[in-house]
Amino acid sequence: LMTQNLLECALREDGGQLHNAYESLGVLGEDLHLLLLDPDRFLFDNQSIENGMQLLYRSGKLYGRDKEETLITDAFCRVSRGKSEAFFIGGFSGSGKSMLVDSLRDRVKCVGGYVTKHKFDAMSREKPLSGVISAFNQVCLMIKGRARPVIAKKLGEEFGVDFSLLMRLLPNVSVLLPEHVRPVINVDAGEAMNARSVCFTLLRFVRVVSSPRHPIMLFLDDMQWADSTALDVIHTILSDTMGSSCMFFVGTYRDNEVQVDHDIFNLIRELEMSHVHTTKLSLAGLDQSDLNTMISDALCLYPRICKSLSDILFQKTKGNPFFVLEFMQSLKSHGLLQYNIHQ
Repeated sequence: LMTQNLLECALREDGGQLHNAYESLGVLGEDLHLLLLDPDRFLFDNQSIENGMQLLYRSGKLYGRDKEETLITDAFCRVSRGKSEAFFIGGFSGSGKSMLVDSLRDRVKCVGGYVTKHKFDAMSREKPLSGVISAFNQVCLMIKGRARPVIAKKLGEEFGVDFSLLMRLLPNVSVLLPEHVRPVINVDAGEAMNARSVCFTLLRFVRVVSSPRHPIMLFLDDMQWADSTALDVIHTILSDTMGSSCMFFVGTYRDNEVQVDHDIFNLIRELEMSHVHTTKLSLAGLDQSDLNTMISDALCLYPRICKSLSDILFQKTKGNPFFVLEFMQSLKSHGLLQYNIHQ
């Protein structure tokens, strides 16, 4: 394809017909740079045509989110030095909020941290505390595979005779201290204990299991469905006056589905008043340049070749990554994307 475009440059000088002739050496240099960086993607051969159209996005790449990735990574680095922080991400559905958070998972695990997640839904308000409790219950299983003896001893010392209360709230804690297992009434922990008791018990748990060497990253997704009771627990842990908790809280929400008086914004104000470092981020759609890079990678074509298609996709989707993926898949499924080396 590059050779064909170079020949078209010669035809232009002779008054020949043009398709994608290079306009300058600078444009040619950009294509050569991409070719050298990733020859397997941009070298076009007959086998590519025979295999049919494929959408080959770069695995794990967040297009157009370099700045946001840096912000969330820097925030976690501060937490891993011994301070709790909060990070809120708003944006339309499909804007890539969850993918941005997931990009941090490997870094957290690499330094010995624990990543736990809960996704709220329309039914969450019926049992407002169950989601947060479930998220911390998962942490117990993560600890089992790492620092079980040390943490188990500290939990035993912290809770003493109250250990049965912790086990009632977080059943998985029994894997850390099997000798403390006692018959427990099978009732919903969030209903059996009042909110204040849940807050204090979870705070004591986080104080013990979290540290600069083992920070906890709590990710609550779709917080537009969260109840104020659940958010009160988050505030209590993050604003721990003893300062011994080490937790990175990340909350995402659809900012087009919340009003200014939503509990999320009350939580943000309370955290700031409690001097908890809080970052607020809003994800918009990809700009035209980043979207074109995404389509270029998917089609294994130079950006200049697929710019006209990218411009149409931008008009249709406003750069929403999820909508772009769905639109491209629809074009492919209907046979509307085809390779043609002659045009």
